[in-house]
Amino acid sequence: MSGSRIVDGPGFRIRFDSEPGYLRAHVFDGTDSQQVSIAIWRMLADECRAVGASRLLVLEELLATVDTAEIQPIIDAMVQGELAAVRIAFVELLDDIEGSEYGEILCRERGISIRTFSSEDPARYWLVYGD
Repeated sequence: MSGSRIVDGPGFRIRFDSEPGYLRAHVFDGTDSQQVSIAIWRMLADECRAVGASRLLVLEELLATVDTAEIQPIIDAMVQGELAAVRIAFVELLDDIEGSEYGEILCRERGISIRTFSSEDPARYWLVYGD
């Protein structure tokens, strides 16, 4: 991996790695909440714009989960960050796969190309090669 760096966010950290054809972002060292998720997606959108990434692999490794009733403002932040222009593979490394899948449905309804996975290898394959 080349171009690796760690950025501190409000209540979490993100390790960005430049990979051939995509940006890899490992979100860790924190507890998820609506405010944390909004901050994460804003930072991810900013980084995609800064490096010109059109494909993003996100590995989320945070404690706790966001209640499904709180997801809509997170999706709004993604749309405002222009993430509809980015193909996103989202890997839930802990245990909230159902909530992440629900978020995926809402994202797709808003024009964001995203898929949720429970491990990195199939996520990377989908991200780079498609369905």
